[in-house]
Order: sequence, then structure tokens, then C-alpha cells
Amino acid sequence: MESEATKGQYSIQLASKISGVGVHTIRAWEKRYQAVTPERNSSGRREYSDTDIERLTLLSELCTLGHSIGKIAGLPTPELKVLLEKLGKQAESVEMRRQDMDAARTPVNIEESLNNLLLALNNYKLDIISHEINKLKLTLSPRQLALDIISPLLRQVGESVMKGDFSISQEHALSAILKFHMGHMLFRGSAIKSTKPQRILICTPEGDYHEFGILQAALLCSHYNLPFFYLGPNLPVESLMDAYRSLEGNLILMGSTIIPENKSSDFINGVFETVAKSIGQGQLIIGGNSHIDKARLSKYRQAKAVDSMRQLDEILKSF
Repeated sequence: MESEATKGQYSIQLASKISGVGVHTIRAWEKRYQAVTPERNSSGRREYSDTDIERLTLLSELCTLGHSIGKIAGLPTPELKVLLEKLGKQAESVEMRRQDMDAARTPVNIEESLNNLLLALNNYKLDIISHEINKLKLTLSPRQLALDIISPLLRQVGESVMKGDFSISQEHALSAILKFHMGHMLFRGSAIKSTKPQRILICTPEGDYHEFGILQAALLCSHYNLPFFYLGPNLPVESLMDAYRSLEGNLILMGSTIIPENKSSDFINGVFETVAKSIGQGQLIIGGNSHIDKARLSKYRQAKAVDSMRQLDEILKSF
């Protein structure tokens, strides 16, 4: 029996996976700009063709490079390809994306995937690492990627570096690849509109440049369709509170991996207290290491420290 992919008829979820365009964005582009006009099956559900997916892919690439969707949505597909080539990029083959999706449909064996990534890193096969992560992005939800792949992978690599099995350069190379793919996932999901009341700001304190914890927190927010603003690492408390007021935030997620250089645990816990005092009826959630003084933080009902990404996941799931 022919599969949906073989027939070239895709649900909106599969069209989103293959093209890299969010489901909500696809619907908006259809309604406002008639960017694609999918067929409807007997149940009234959209069915996207290879041509539709090729257009969505091209439009997405061009928007990423600065074009306005309203100005390019009505252009014929050949003109979209020419525009992309003028910007120095080649249109990615839909067939290549289909091949990735076909491979990604195979149920993921988490242990095997982690072993493959570690083996590729051991042999400095960075292209294989990137390709494997890309397939996992197509198969796994942001939550699964954060909790089941990125967290254990970073932990194992960190332990291997400490034992001398991996070098610092290998760890840095892996970090760069992971940051790229995590950022790509977050950017792709940024157009999704949410009706949930949370407005979450995500950052680390000034002097803390460790970004993976807050990137994973952002992936969890994306998974639960929670509106968030990723402010990044090394954010002074004054700048954080200015952003909190300007963006009308009501929840701050802070990652705290280290005590900043030339500072003390008393200083960093003082930062947390300052934030807790300044957020009014909002909430503060801090994830990090043992230097967080939970007893000191417990004086503030709106503040909470979490010990793990899974504990944070349980909180975000409840919103």
C-alpha cells in the first residue's frame, strides 16, 4: 500500500516537518497571502503536494534572509528560486527533505542515537553529528530533544573530557553544532502565536556565559507553546528588569551554572533576591548548581529553585 509520502500527499503536520515552516505559520500564509493552495481530502483536511512543500521551503528561506512574506508570497516558484540564488543560496531539494523525513520516521532508539553521536565526535565527524541532529529534530519534539538527547549527551561528553577521553576542542565543536540546531528550532517556532497568559523571559545572570541550560528551557517553552523571550547569557540585573517591564513579563527563568569570576555565592544569591523583590506578582524560577541558597530564596513566595531540567519540565507542563 502506498504511503502518504510516496503519493506526495502530506498532512499539515508532515508539511511543516519537511518544509521547516510552523503549522500556524503555514495556515497564516495560506489565509492572508494564498502562498499555497492545498487540496482537501474527503474529510476536509488539507493535503499538501511536493510543489506546495517546495514553495513553503523557498518562502521560508527567503523570509529568513530578510524578504517580506507579503511581497513574495504571490511570486511563481521559478522566481523564488532565482531570488534565492541571487542571495547566494541554492534551493534545497524537496526530495532531499523527503529522504530525511523517511529516515526520520524510523522510531528513534535514544541509546543508539547517543552512541552514534559520541562515536562521530570521537572520530571528529562533525558533518555526521550535524546530520544526525537534524534528523532527530525532524523526529523528536523540542521537549524530547532537550531532555533525551541534549542533556545526556552534554553530560557524557563533559565526563569524557574530565577523564581525558575527549578534548576541549571536541567539546567546543559539539557545542557549536548543538547551539546552531537549537537556535534553528527556536527561530522556526518563533512565529507560533499563543493565547497562554505567561510571558517568559529567559537568561543567565551577568558573568555566567553558560547557555545550554537556558536554551533547553527555551525548547521546553516552545514545546508547550508558551510565549517566551530569549535574552541569552550574561545579562545584568538592571537590564533584565528593564526588559521585564518593557515586555510586560510575568515569569523569569534564570539559569545559573557558575559563580561569576571574582564573585561569591553571596553575590549571586543577592542577584536572585533583587530579582525576586522586583517582579511584583510575577514568578522567578532558577535552575542551576549547589551555590543556589534555597533557604534564602524561600523567603520569597514567587521564587523557586529547580534541580533538574525534568523538574522544570513538570512546572512548565502545568501552565
